[in-house]
Amino acid sequence: MELNQTDFQLFDREIYTFKQLKEQASAQEIEEIKADYKKQWQKWKMLQLEVAKELPVAYGMQKPKVESWTNGWNLRSHFWSAYRSEDRQQENACMAVLLNKKQFQVYLMFQHYKSDERSGGVEEYNELLATLSEWSKQVAIERYYIWPQVEHELVDHLPLATYLADPKGQEALREAMEDRSFQIGRLFFKTDCPVEDLVAETTKALNELAPLYFALKK
Repeated sequence: MELNQTDFQLFDREIYTFKQLKEQASAQEIEEIKADYKKQWQKWKMLQLEVAKELPVAYGMQKPKVESWTNGWNLRSHFWSAYRSEDRQQENACMAVLLNKKQFQVYLMFQHYKSDERSGGVEEYNELLATLSEWSKQVAIERYYIWPQVEHELVDHLPLATYLADPKGQEALREAMEDRSFQIGRLFFKTDCPVEDLVAETTKALNELAPLYFALKK
């Protein structure tokens, strides 16, 4: 499966709400947009299922959560999927995959949305920052980025190598996190296309992030 320009272009639009679309586009145009979304989302869903098959059975991630292409009132500005172990479905931490108009990212995150309904504290999660220097020795660090959770997904994130080499930058990140968390992941940009074996690349990144995810398990 290949990542190409079309995958990014789907989200390169100014209007996402159906209410606004109905005011500015014909019924036929809206149906064409929906058809494009459904087609690309099926590719997205297939990617997640193929990746799940390639992950070690011991992870217990054979059924990733694949978010829908619409929330009922809006088209999504990105596609998103979460990977949690079967025995950790009610925890805030997860590995995830996201595609927006700028980048495809495989990353570790703390899901703040409805976090009070799940287990796992943000303080424990943020302790992983102290382990990143050692962890980074096992990955191709030039492909990894780190950013505060509150930072918008379309902002240019900080390269992990830059973060690790700059103590002042590390303190700046902690301040930018406020009372939230950080996210860390491998990014593929629109300019990197085509990425020919997307299943293999996604699986590789999840496997690289897995030690951080499982380090949180008690």
